[in-house]
Amino acid sequence: MSDRKGGRAAEGQDVRQAGDGDPGCHQHREHRCGHPVGEGAHGGQRRELSHFGVKVAIIEPGFFKTFVTSPAVISRSFQDTWDKASPEVKEAYGERLLACTLKAVGSLDKICSQDLSLVTNSMEHALTACHPRTRYSPGWDVKLIYLPMSYMPTFLVDVMIKLTYPRPAKAM
Repeated sequence: MSDRKGGRAAEGQDVRQAGDGDPGCHQHREHRCGHPVGEGAHGGQRRELSHFGVKVAIIEPGFFKTFVTSPAVISRSFQDTWDKASPEVKEAYGERLLACTLKAVGSLDKICSQDLSLVTNSMEHALTACHPRTRYSPGWDVKLIYLPMSYMPTFLVDVMIKLTYPRPAKAM
């Protein structure tokens, strides 16, 4: 909902949100945030707006080959952040963590799907169907990895992630 001055307003049922954040914002930042955070925010939005007769369909896509998932863009962002970090932060995390992260980002092209029609078809169905679904999960990575992980106990997901990600240099 927008008041055309860049702010937020609550006039009418002008819900035109198709993704995280407002159009024009740096949406790659929100995309990198954890999905559980987004689920909580969107779930709350969905429940709150249902009192006003507004149906909210949540589209949670996996990784698709776009500018947002470009390894060059993400690597440059990580490198810029690393370059701006204080010496204490660099010492705590270590160069090895940066190198492992940049290597993982470089392999992002292999897991990203090029078929953007999966997302646009979900959006079309959500906007035009008589009975749209509450959640859409376009992409095999979401269906086979992220969705099952969302049903697992948190401690199990934490262990899985801890085993796959590199440890900071000064980790306990």
